[in-house]
Amino acid sequence: MPLRPCTGHAARMALAGLMVTTLLACGRGQPTTDAERLARGRTLIDQMSARLAAATDLTVTTTEMRDRVHRSGTKERLTLSGTYTIRRPDRFHTKVDGGGGVESWYDGKQVTIAQHREKVFAQAPMPETLDRTLDALAERYDMALPLADMFYSSPAKALLSDATTGGYAGTENVGSTQCNHLVFHDLGVDWEIWLPVSGDPLPARFKTLNKQRKGQPLTDVTFSAWRLTPAPDATTFIPSIPADYEGIAILQRAAAVKAAASSSPDADPVKK
Repeated sequence: MPLRPCTGHAARMALAGLMVTTLLACGRGQPTTDAERLARGRTLIDQMSARLAAATDLTVTTTEMRDRVHRSGTKERLTLSGTYTIRRPDRFHTKVDGGGGVESWYDGKQVTIAQHREKVFAQAPMPETLDRTLDALAERYDMALPLADMFYSSPAKALLSDATTGGYAGTENVGSTQCNHLVFHDLGVDWEIWLPVSGDPLPARFKTLNKQRKGQPLTDVTFSAWRLTPAPDATTFIPSIPADYEGIAILQRAAAVKAAASSSPDADPVKK
C-alpha cells in the first residue's frame, strides 16, 4: 500500500522531531566552557602526538613566514621554504631556503650547521638521542629548530604544560582541508595549530607568537606534505659541506646569537 504524505498534526510533529534531531546532532560534543575547550584541544593534540610519535621516519615540506626584528624595532617579513627529515631516535636533516639559506644535520653524535649565504659551517658534539639534542640546541646554544616541538618523541609533552590555557576554537579550512583550529596560550608564547577533521591528524598549519623576544616575532608555517614512508636514504643525514666553506666555532656563534637575541631573533643560523 502506498505511503500517504504527512499532513496536519502528523506533519507538524514530524517536522518538530526533525528539528530537534538536527539541533542535537549539530550541537553534540561541542565544548561550551573554557574547561571543555581546553580538554578538547588537549585530546586533539594527544591524537596528533601519538601519530607523529609512532613514525620512525618522517619528512615534511613547509612554506613559512617569519618576522625578523631589526635593531631599530622594525620588522621584516621573510618567506621561506623548508624540508625537515627525521629518523628516530637519533637522526635529522633540515634545509631552509630563503633568508640565509640554512642546512643542518644530526647523525647521533654531532650536529653540523651550514649557512650557505655566508659560506660558513659549524659543528658541535651532541647527546645520543634526538630529544636530548633538541634540548641541547635550545638550552645551550639558543638554536631551537622552528618546528622542534613536532619532532620530539612526545610532541604533546613538548607543546603543552600545566600552565597552558585555551584549546578548541572551532573549525577552519587550510586550503581545501577542513581543520580543527586550536588556540593556546602559555608562558611567553601564544600558538595556534590546525589539525584535519578527518584522516591523519597531522598538522596542516602551525603559528607561534614569541612574546619574550623584542618585537614579538611571529612564525606561521603551512605544511605542504607529510611523508611517513618510505624511509629516507641514510646519506640524507651525512653532512655535505662545500670545500670553500669556512669552519667556525659553534660556541662563538651561539654567544653571538644570545647577545643579539633581544634585538634580532633571526640572528640564529638555524632560524634564518
